[in-house]
Amino acid sequence: MQFLHPGSLWLLLLGVIPVMLYLFRRKARKVRVSNLVFFKSLAREHQESAWLRRLKKLLSFLLTMAVLIAAVVALARLALTGNDGKNVRTVVILMDRSASMAVVDENGENRLEAGKKRIRERLRQVPKEVGVSLIAYDVRPAIVQPRTLQRRELISRLDALRVRPMADQRSAAFKTAIDIASLETPAVIWHFSDQTWQNEKTDQTMPISLPDGVEMKEQNLALPEVVNPGITAFRLRPAAMESSRYDAYVQLALNRAAPHPVQTRLNVSVGGMPVQFREIDLKPGERIGMTFQISGSQNQLLRLDLKSDRDDFPLDNEVMIPLRDPGPILAAWIRPDETEDPFTRLALSTVQDGDNFELLKGNPTAWPLSEKVDVVIFDGWLPEKWPDNMAVIVINPPKSCGPVMARKLKSPIPYDSVRVGDEEHPVLFRVESSRISVTQTSIYQTKGALEPLWMAGNEPIVSAGEYNGQPVVVMGFSPGISERLPLTASFPILIENALLWCGESASRHDRDIQQLSTGDFADVTGDSITWTEWKNGKLSQREFPLTSKLIELDRIGVWKTSTGDTGTSQMHSARESDIPSLTKSSDGDDSDYFMENVGLVENPTTWLLGAMVVLLLLESWFFHRFAVY
Repeated sequence: MQFLHPGSLWLLLLGVIPVMLYLFRRKARKVRVSNLVFFKSLAREHQESAWLRRLKKLLSFLLTMAVLIAAVVALARLALTGNDGKNVRTVVILMDRSASMAVVDENGENRLEAGKKRIRERLRQVPKEVGVSLIAYDVRPAIVQPRTLQRRELISRLDALRVRPMADQRSAAFKTAIDIASLETPAVIWHFSDQTWQNEKTDQTMPISLPDGVEMKEQNLALPEVVNPGITAFRLRPAAMESSRYDAYVQLALNRAAPHPVQTRLNVSVGGMPVQFREIDLKPGERIGMTFQISGSQNQLLRLDLKSDRDDFPLDNEVMIPLRDPGPILAAWIRPDETEDPFTRLALSTVQDGDNFELLKGNPTAWPLSEKVDVVIFDGWLPEKWPDNMAVIVINPPKSCGPVMARKLKSPIPYDSVRVGDEEHPVLFRVESSRISVTQTSIYQTKGALEPLWMAGNEPIVSAGEYNGQPVVVMGFSPGISERLPLTASFPILIENALLWCGESASRHDRDIQQLSTGDFADVTGDSITWTEWKNGKLSQREFPLTSKLIELDRIGVWKTSTGDTGTSQMHSARESDIPSLTKSSDGDDSDYFMENVGLVENPTTWLLGAMVVLLLLESWFFHRFAVY
């Protein structure tokens, strides 16, 4: 037994009034009258014996107190429990609305709508005195309805939920649900999703710690069989040293729960015209990555569309991105003095003559730079602190700094030839390494994922790779004193390749299109934003006013603001595309869970109010039907 509103119990103090009236009654007074005819017509009850009158007054008092107690208990919402003694005061509904909930069954009902139907059925079994909260989650959780006793308001909020094309992040959602359930215990959390908390997508049981008084109940909404081939990764960048050509990388995958292999066709179109296609056979759980080149003009729309005979989840089948040249690479050349190596200057002047580069020159007094650049070239000098926001090319390092641990040689060592470490690396593209002779001026070692490209003897002399995600190229020689290097075309090509590789690997989102995922936030400027989406077999454009400088990408497509900020929003998530199926271990119907396992039965408020009315009628009938006023 439990009072849901115990604050109303103070009204029992009103019982002092009938107690006072019963204990302190006015004594009868003797009054002389001239005639007794009137008193002979009094009701029979006034002619009863004294002990019977006292008994009836006591019963009247007890009935009055019973009426008062019944009214107060009804206001305090008395709730009775079953034999197991469990009490539930709060139900927290945790609803998954991520992209995978858009999977439909043979009747055209998606998983979210199926979950709504189950919730409405369960709520009929929950007493009105139990508070219910509603939380929906995708990338992040949202408290749709705080704890309430109003079922209509809750159902209205539930009906308004829609699937959002985003991956789910359940850890934050469960933490929020547990925090709300802990506010008023005992409580139960109902989790409605196409996968249970025991994560079938990764075969890992995600630890969950439930506080005392909080229980968890799963509602698995997955289908018995589901097939989903999808695009799980995509990247586009301009091809090195090739105008109007782009390198594209795409990854395709088939969900592990698929019952059989699937044949797919990847259609590629530029500017609305088909340019190529690929046919791929996917096995359940298999991921296949591929690269290809495409040609196109500035701002043409590239679209990838994945087709197959059966696909229960179409949201991950498409990619749209406008082709855009990020512009020339801005580089800064820093030397320790005004004396320039003429061959390095000649090589940089050669690459600067094209449209791919812009070059700034300066000495160490200009460091750190006031202007943001894509690549910095340290020639014979290194700063005290390694820069972490740009790509770096180091020529003839004199000391150690950052990932470069170097020592300058007192006597340079000439080498007639070099050994190639990775001739396929983009930095060595079109470089005739077999005709190179260099003079080593520094011995160095590197940290991070830098690999040697040229070896002089047993020492690396050219290395390239990444350090903390930062592109780095190190050259441990001096071009001016090297034979058969500065007078050939290989050195300018080597410098150009290093600049291109570093510049294209560096983050240049301020001039490039932003390739983001749904659920991310984008910094934008302007008064309006225009979304381009593929709907019903054709492109659709809609313009919305911008009310904030930070927008959530809640749809799939291409966006552009009134000031020219451009980006693409795609639903690329290997985890979200791996749609699970309903297995026997995860199947279960808990339609009677609340009534059977929680133990809360119907509140007796109605019976208490009915008893109060009956007691009032009885008290009036037995003790006041012959009353004289």
